[in-house]
Amino acid sequence: MHDLLIKGGSIVDGTGKPAQTGDVAIAQGRIAAVGKDLGPARRTINADGLLVTPGWVDIHTHYDGQVTWDPLLTPSLWHGVTSVVMGNCGVGFAPAAPDRHEWLIGLMEGVEDIPGASLAAGIRWNWESFPEYLDALNALPHATDVGAMLTHGALRAYVMGERGAKNKPPTAQDLERMTALVRAALEAGAVGVSTSRTKVHIAVDGEPVPGTFATEEELTAIARGIVQARRGLLEVANAGVAGEEPGAMAQEMIWMRNVSAATGCPITFLLVQANNEPDLWREVLQQTAAANRAGARITPQVFGRPTTILFGLQNGEHPFRFVPSFAPLLDKPLEEQVVAMRDPSLRARLLSEEDPNTVGFSMLYKMPTLWDNTYAMGSPLNYFPSKDESIAAIARRQHRDPREVAYDLLLERDGRAFLMYAVVGYADGTPKALYEMLTHPLTVIGGSDAGAHCRIICDAGLPTFMLTGWVRDMAPPYNFPLETIVKKYTHDTARLFGMPDRGTLEVGMKADLNLIDYANLASNDPYIVDDLPAGKSRLMQTTSGYEATFVSGEMVQERGRETGARPGKVIRSASVSV
Repeated sequence: MHDLLIKGGSIVDGTGKPAQTGDVAIAQGRIAAVGKDLGPARRTINADGLLVTPGWVDIHTHYDGQVTWDPLLTPSLWHGVTSVVMGNCGVGFAPAAPDRHEWLIGLMEGVEDIPGASLAAGIRWNWESFPEYLDALNALPHATDVGAMLTHGALRAYVMGERGAKNKPPTAQDLERMTALVRAALEAGAVGVSTSRTKVHIAVDGEPVPGTFATEEELTAIARGIVQARRGLLEVANAGVAGEEPGAMAQEMIWMRNVSAATGCPITFLLVQANNEPDLWREVLQQTAAANRAGARITPQVFGRPTTILFGLQNGEHPFRFVPSFAPLLDKPLEEQVVAMRDPSLRARLLSEEDPNTVGFSMLYKMPTLWDNTYAMGSPLNYFPSKDESIAAIARRQHRDPREVAYDLLLERDGRAFLMYAVVGYADGTPKALYEMLTHPLTVIGGSDAGAHCRIICDAGLPTFMLTGWVRDMAPPYNFPLETIVKKYTHDTARLFGMPDRGTLEVGMKADLNLIDYANLASNDPYIVDDLPAGKSRLMQTTSGYEATFVSGEMVQERGRETGARPGKVIRSASVSV
């Protein structure tokens, strides 16, 4: 007698095999059988007309703070994610000396744009070491499974104190202790170690993330701890990932190749198409392939769609918020802002005034190519607009100033419209570069950044987009087979991070799966919610089409409503991957 029988669905099992119509039987939280005539069950669900897939495994999230107060990890839950990996980009909350809590919050706030007030109000610090951190997380109720990486920033500050926080060079004793703590963290269940080397990752005190300037010797010491634990990998937010240093992405390959080949440590890094170097990613892929042929183990993580900053009145991030005449509107409700901005006299003033700021977010709006890479998001959503739909292109056709075009578009839908600035991944204005990166045999899908950049980026819905944007709705030659995308977001991501028990619908595997009304699958328009601790706001994006999501055989959401089930556990990597 099975616990659950999902009957008559179109099974896309995560192995890459073609879809087949059949049944999936679940017992004791595992896949008991797949096929037909599987016998009786205590509960049967009719999946006729539905896709049956493994649950998505999202390997690039920043739920490190949210995981301590939100058992659902939204919006990822609404998009069928059943396993997440957090602790990316070198920032996290363990190990944490008691006098470092405020500093760690400032580091996360500066790098990942998560409100410090929310982190301070939401986190309950009942750990110091990384193993204690995992135990504390495992004691909390969760709907989904959570894997965590030890982060270089927290490790450096814990071992070296203020010297580590300020990016001073480590001593031999420091390196020895780092190696030991890395090994202990991974043996306790960390799924890897992360580091950041991009200069755009800055703490609120203005200091780059500890580890930004780490030498090959220091990175080797970390890799050595991973190898000694015989599990896990090193995740890298590499220099040049935001286009901030010309040629840097290619230069990073030198140390990655050296460290991986010398130690045997697997390394995964973020590969993007930068706006100012639109072809560099090809060179980096060639370098990666050559490094792996020479004995390294390097895997690029690529983004599934253009990474976009959302400009809008809803979230308060738009070029007019910084000019003097907008100041009286800053704290007004959205409806009042819209009414005021539609007044012709205020419109004329706002369009004529210059932003007096010279630092911070307002600098983005002074970039000469800003409007060439900014588009209306539209409704229904369009993440792949054509180049002639950019704000700059519209302005040229209409003989108008781009700011004027942006102003009018922001007021659409009663001020609830968004503009998208393509930070990376869309320099050509076509899907071509992303398509080629996604089809490369070495790459995996990352980059959702779920939980981070709360008011300006909303990409936690990436799994849903992969099925709609790349498979169902994409025209040739850039469309993917459904089976390919499912495998890349389940089997491939799970195996990279040492999770051999999930990611496919095969007998004995963990019963994490989605039932999807594929014809009606859609991502809804982003909107602002004020649900963070301390009353802070964030962007939210829900979806329609997920009939149900299961974790360890328990239904955690049904048609966009959470069920109250909390089967989620901390993922403790136990596979021998090194």
